[in-house]
Amino acid sequence: MERDSFGETLTDDTTSRSGMYKILARLWLTEIDDKLWQELHTPSLSTSFTEAGGILFVENAAQSIEELAIDYCQLFIGPKNHLPPYQSVWQNGQLQGESTVSMREYIEVVGYETNLLPSGTMLDHLGVQLDVMSCILERIPLCHSEETEVVQGVAESFFARHLLWPGELFKNAMSCAHTEFYLSVIGMTRDFLLSER
Repeated sequence: MERDSFGETLTDDTTSRSGMYKILARLWLTEIDDKLWQELHTPSLSTSFTEAGGILFVENAAQSIEELAIDYCQLFIGPKNHLPPYQSVWQNGQLQGESTVSMREYIEVVGYETNLLPSGTMLDHLGVQLDVMSCILERIPLCHSEETEVVQGVAESFFARHLLWPGELFKNAMSCAHTEFYLSVIGMTRDFLLSER
């Protein structure tokens, strides 16, 4: 009986962690839109988001979404003085470095569907990396016991290769963000990844 309840706790924990990676991935991949804005304001997601450190606007939704889109673009897209959220940029000073090759290998192993990504997204984007980690963790509760260790090993290996790098990105982005929402998203991601170590 103890073993079953421990297994259930592990499954619940893994599912929660996977969900956190998933929402953070979405927040990093593209600016917030009306659909996500509405989802973030549903009671269950709003509570989880704010308990994790997120800050939601409660003002006029259209104005807030526009403000957030501007902040996201200034932070991560440009055209100038932006902070590209790509591992290769922060580790090697260039786009499409070794981290992209490694990401492609992990994506093939875990069966991650890149066709669902926004057009033109490079594979070593932090949002993609968070989403791939969510995809790996989603598989753990579905595994037979002998497969669980293998998938957990893949998760640990992926984390070590692709989710230890963004400290400088977070530090710089925290000093450049103009909205409390993105300040909270950056801080929440940093804190979550630190806890995952």
